[in-house]
Amino acid sequence: MKKIFLVAWHEYQRHVFTKRFLMGLLSVPLLVLVMVGLIFLIMSIQMDNTPIGYVDRSGLLSDPLPPPAPEKPEKPTPMLPFSSEEEARAALDAGEIQAYYLLPEDYLTTGKLTMVYESDVKASPRFQFYNFLSVNLLRQVDAQVAERLLGGSEIVIVTPDGSRSASDEEIFNIILPMVAGLAFMVIMFSTGGYLMQAVVEEKENRTMEVVLTSVSSNQFMAGKIIGDVSIGMTQIFLWGAFIAVVILVGRTYLAFLRQVTISPQTILLTVAIMFPAFIMVAALMAMAGATVVDAREGQQITGLLGLPVWIPYILMFVLIENPNSPISILLSLLPMTGPLSMFIRDGFTILPAWQILLSSLVQVLGAVGAIWLAGRAFRLGMLRYGKRLRLREIFSHQEGGAQ
Repeated sequence: MKKIFLVAWHEYQRHVFTKRFLMGLLSVPLLVLVMVGLIFLIMSIQMDNTPIGYVDRSGLLSDPLPPPAPEKPEKPTPMLPFSSEEEARAALDAGEIQAYYLLPEDYLTTGKLTMVYESDVKASPRFQFYNFLSVNLLRQVDAQVAERLLGGSEIVIVTPDGSRSASDEEIFNIILPMVAGLAFMVIMFSTGGYLMQAVVEEKENRTMEVVLTSVSSNQFMAGKIIGDVSIGMTQIFLWGAFIAVVILVGRTYLAFLRQVTISPQTILLTVAIMFPAFIMVAALMAMAGATVVDAREGQQITGLLGLPVWIPYILMFVLIENPNSPISILLSLLPMTGPLSMFIRDGFTILPAWQILLSSLVQVLGAVGAIWLAGRAFRLGMLRYGKRLRLREIFSHQEGGAQ
């Protein structure tokens, strides 16, 4: 066991403590920070806290209630009353206000008003003035009814089979599992690529001959797979921790982030299905590295291995519209298509326990089988320099013929 962990540690540190890995690790946080920065930059451009004026001839705002406070990061825009249009016009020309509204005597009957401005007024000040009007229009209405009217309608989104629903403010929670599944797949194949490249390089430079004088082929392959999975887990943990911090901090400023939650079902899928799938992909990558002649050929095989994994992404609309259809269930139970299929369906239906259990069992068996294939391919192909090992030979070749 000690030798397995020594190989795993060597595999881990040779990839993690490199500039290439660190740059890749920092790419996601940097991308998130750039996106958040752009959002706040756009918001700051849209903000203009110069007061809004109004001339009220209807009597609605003779003794006005204050407008409701806007949601962060927006800042409140002062509302200034003027006794005449001439006074409001002078304030506009002097730059004291960015615009003013005229409420005619028949405003309460017609609902028509006029806005006067010299340059375009941003959305936030306009909405704040409309909320100001709404508060005063509803001052005679019951407080709970007024609050509900000011809050607007709440749209509830229901999945096609009716098993799950969420309000429009919680839409992010529906797509979160699908995004998480895609992120896992990208990390799986990127870290699996490290393992395949390492095996190919060690075959080419014949370092395997030296290593195998100290460890067995099974110990060597097991250590490499453990090291590769640990690399992926490092990426997932650090990226997840960063995103969690962004969400926790961002909840103070962005309202939609307050609705973000991770369901227990998503956590269960990660542990029971995605983790064994990770091991399976790593073992298949190691097997590919043991069978090919050079790294270029290994990259071609990686592309072929990735094709079945992305089938659920190609059939995404089928999985979304019919998450409990026979084809959706079948894709969820197959070794290579199961992880992404389950994550896509997770956002749109309640997955039965038997499907999660069976899919997990399939992934575990797939991981065990892939590890066996990788070990056998390694034993048969480790001394074949410049000669390709065919898949048929892995199943048919006798152990004694490996030498």
